[in-house]
Amino acid sequence: LTHLPCLAHSRTRVHVAILPHLQMAGPSWRLPDAKPDPPADCKCSPCNRYRVCMSPMFGAVMGIIAINYAPYVLWTPHDTAASWVAIVVFHLLLLLLLSSYLQCVFTDPGSVPSEWHEAIAADSVLASQHRFCAKSQMFRPLRSHYCSVSQRVVLNMDHFCPWVINTVGFYNRKFFILFLMYTLITCSYVVATFVPRYMRLNGTVRVVRWSANQGLITLMAMILNATLIVMLVFFLGFHMRMVFKNETTIELNARHFDVGLRTNWAQVFGSNPWLWFVPVWGDGPAGDGIHWPMCRQRSTKSAARIEDGTIGEEDDSVDQAKLLDALGSDSSD
Repeated sequence: LTHLPCLAHSRTRVHVAILPHLQMAGPSWRLPDAKPDPPADCKCSPCNRYRVCMSPMFGAVMGIIAINYAPYVLWTPHDTAASWVAIVVFHLLLLLLLSSYLQCVFTDPGSVPSEWHEAIAADSVLASQHRFCAKSQMFRPLRSHYCSVSQRVVLNMDHFCPWVINTVGFYNRKFFILFLMYTLITCSYVVATFVPRYMRLNGTVRVVRWSANQGLITLMAMILNATLIVMLVFFLGFHMRMVFKNETTIELNARHFDVGLRTNWAQVFGSNPWLWFVPVWGDGPAGDGIHWPMCRQRSTKSAARIEDGTIGEEDDSVDQAKLLDALGSDSSD
């Protein structure tokens, strides 16, 4: 048992058992220069009937990979050193793509620790400063939201993605973005290296003799790749912008958690630059998904509306007293 300091402006203290990764079960907001709390251990995302129902999407992703693999690796002759180098690079990209995808599918995005919830529930001051989720019967930290598909509160929730059969949240957001990035790179690489080679082979004596079905599959693969390239250029750019600004799709155009490019980036990709683009857990993201440093200059009114999910609305009926009074003296309105 240990004393847990509460909000800077409050003298209330509570007693609660603390897990090693949960250093302070107090309010979920921090000053901009606060040291990030250590992340929880990597866990496998729990399964439920909704995820099981969407499991065919896993097969769809594998199918898209298969219709590219067959013509690129199995059907096209490889008789030059350059063609074998291209095959090696393709397999490296495919390994990174599949690793990112599987990490995003199976990594738990994070949920509210019971110890933090109990600490908030045990103190009336803390309870008055946090939202209570009626569906999960738990208090919610900043930036966490209830996911109706996984049926639990997810830390730093972005959205539920049917392609990865999982909610994108604090602990698997890195893998989701890497999945988008390596899918874009792999599709671009296949189109850039396969189409010229196929045309060159057909222009020589050694014609690529494929059946009608093989030709149709190859055409489908190239059309699909071109479509994915166009879509992912914009989709990946959209998500990278949110990483740079420390936003999610739920908090779009809210800058209250923008505490600098490097810190914003580390809260998604971690603090080790060597592992930023490698689909491994490493030390995890910088932080625990519960406590968030916030910009001093942003208004408490808008921040409350972000947490409540009403950003962009004109209704000011949100209970402001529940949020961010630690920054009240820094409010601009």
